[in-house]
Amino acid sequence: MNFKYFDNAATTRVSSDVAEILERYDLEEFFNPSANYRPSVAVHGRIEEARESILSLLKGQGGALYFVSSGTEGDNQALFCTKKRKNSNIVISAVEHPAIYNAAIALKNMGYELRISPVDEVGRVDEDAFAKMIDENTSLVSVMHVNNETGAINDVASLVKIAKKHNPSVVFHSDGVQAFGKIPVNLAQLDVDLYTISGHKIGAPKGIAALYVKRGVSLSPLIYGGGQEGGMRSSTENVGGILSFAYAAKRAIKELPANSEAYRTYKSSLMDALSDIEDIKYISDDACSPHIFTFAFKNVRGEVMQHSLETADILVGTGSACSSRRSHERIPAALGLKEYADGIIRISFGRENQTEEVECLARELVNHYNILKKYVGK
Repeated sequence: MNFKYFDNAATTRVSSDVAEILERYDLEEFFNPSANYRPSVAVHGRIEEARESILSLLKGQGGALYFVSSGTEGDNQALFCTKKRKNSNIVISAVEHPAIYNAAIALKNMGYELRISPVDEVGRVDEDAFAKMIDENTSLVSVMHVNNETGAINDVASLVKIAKKHNPSVVFHSDGVQAFGKIPVNLAQLDVDLYTISGHKIGAPKGIAALYVKRGVSLSPLIYGGGQEGGMRSSTENVGGILSFAYAAKRAIKELPANSEAYRTYKSSLMDALSDIEDIKYISDDACSPHIFTFAFKNVRGEVMQHSLETADILVGTGSACSSRRSHERIPAALGLKEYADGIIRISFGRENQTEEVECLARELVNHYNILKKYVGK
């Protein structure tokens, strides 16, 4: 298949050099890192090198990094396995990924009070409203760094300061799945207690992610067993996944400035092409992460446009690939989209996108819109 792919916020393609790492540790150095013979000890050592490499890229000095299977698992461990006082409250934003939102609903059903902070029309947390939700009985806060639907970047460092000022004992988690490798991330500056990252958003395979834990933060295991990952996440390690994650992360950080510049150029080209369309609303603004460009049509459904573009071998998103129908309603409502709620298109760029592809996307968006709008109301 020769698709022009613009849904990199959903997942990314594994490049040939990453695939070689996976093949090497599946076919040649396939040893269990927990075994005592030399090949296994060597493999275990490479896992520790990968861990330190990613921690260094995150600038997470003094913290720990635990490898998990997915961003969802990392988010769930952050919410369920931190210490929370009985009958305390937890605070999340209105546009969190389902991995956070649904976990928070589960905590609510366990007896915790759930407070949901509103956001602006782009998806950034309203800091004044957020501050009013934190009190002496708040035990946990989880606010995403970059919104997966719009690319909105939250000022996490500011939110941490607000939360800790109101209650120094609050544990602050941030879902950084759409941030790491896409925007600069410095955990020492953010001062978060917990931070989730995922491999398949930056060119590593699916099935590998990590949860950062700040020194001194108490966390329990979500998965029990043989004691791998310092007892924090038992299960035989995904060696190829871990080592390819470290490789892809290093590459993503190295390429970040050039990629960001290219993505801004792509977004500008698309906006120029769409400028004659009257019933369009741009959701992502200039302050959003450059890899996501989200807009909405008033009179053409996003899903219809998505499938129409697919006939031209172009793949785009309509929002989170992990979302249920309920989430597709929750996010537009939180953004106040109203009559634009059904027309959302999310374009998300990746390192392999080229100018010619973007030019083709721009042409086809306009062409397909002009065709589809004729059927509105029929």
